[in-house]
Amino acid sequence: MGDAPILLDTSYLLPLFGVSVDLETFNELFPKLLEKFEVLYNPVSLVEGKWIVLKIAFRQPSLKDRLLKAYRLGLKSLLSDDRLKQTELTSPEMEEVADVLLEKGVRDYFDRVIYATAVVREATLLTEDRELKRLGEAEAAPKPREIRDWYEVRRLLV
Repeated sequence: MGDAPILLDTSYLLPLFGVSVDLETFNELFPKLLEKFEVLYNPVSLVEGKWIVLKIAFRQPSLKDRLLKAYRLGLKSLLSDDRLKQTELTSPEMEEVADVLLEKGVRDYFDRVIYATAVVREATLLTEDRELKRLGEAEAAPKPREIRDWYEVRRLLV
């Protein structure tokens, strides 16, 4: 990963919004990731995170108030944490990459923009998304610096 920044996929922000993720030692090691690397996120992840929170809240109405409050508190924390840097939402270059990804069959716009951000920023994309990992291995697809998952990155942090 070298000196390349790490761009987080939305799943790594979800714990800040009160949504747990099934990643071994995540809560323990995520702060170490922030100390060791330049860590970026696209603001589209804030929208996707809220969408996920709302989806859970509609399925489990008893959690709605707690989840909505957790989202607001997590958002406040995220925006005030200097260790996490927000990228631009989009740009013509990012949209060009996102459009190529659409042609490659990636339907999820959030995923396309996040992946395109990593490509344009020449960042390492940290994702658990199998479709994005496969895309990074595809011959004719645009590529970020690297694509890693939590398992790979956590070995660098222990």
